[in-house]
Amino acid sequence: MSPKGIILTLLCAAALAGSGCRLESDRGATPEQASSVSAVVSSGDGPTKVLVGFYSLSGNTEKMAAAVTEGARQVQGVTVTQKPVAEITQSDLRSAHGIVLGCPTHFANIPGEMKTIIDHWALKLGVNFTDKVGGAFSTGGNITGGKEHVVISLLLYMLNNRMIVAGPIYKPGERGWGEIGASATTGRDDPGVRDAELADARKLGQRIANVARNLKQ
Repeated sequence: MSPKGIILTLLCAAALAGSGCRLESDRGATPEQASSVSAVVSSGDGPTKVLVGFYSLSGNTEKMAAAVTEGARQVQGVTVTQKPVAEITQSDLRSAHGIVLGCPTHFANIPGEMKTIIDHWALKLGVNFTDKVGGAFSTGGNITGGKEHVVISLLLYMLNNRMIVAGPIYKPGERGWGEIGASATTGRDDPGVRDAELADARKLGQRIANVARNLKQ
């Protein structure tokens, strides 16, 4: 074979080997790596998506969820989906850039039914929550009934699923402050959800929407 023919043969072999290596590399990618690539692609064009999930028995937590939704919708370029946690789908979770969860306080903790549902999102549905933005809110009968513990528990769930968490901001600036979430006291001594508590929920929704939009860009 002529020198020219040998060179052409070697070039063809190298091209085939390179293609084979790329295909093998793709086949060997872990599910997490594949999900991460998908997340990057889906976060380009289009609106920032915020999902507000809630568990409510009396309707008080649903009122807070509606206020969170209202706050998130105030941010330009953001679309919001509000659903009971039992109705949230795998597609809802995967497409969301920000997720806000809320529930009542049962014996100073997350209601058992809701805990089972949200655990299944990662364990059974295989949703990759990495770098999604999370926030939390709660309702409860008394001031010291465990509402703050519920918010922290929801945030810990998010952190353990590799999410970035944020809370509402009050009076932005050097003299302002942030809080871990929003809550409402709804017991017999303080029935219903007050306007100030709904305002806190709107601040939470606005913050999560802002952070999710900024990270998406």
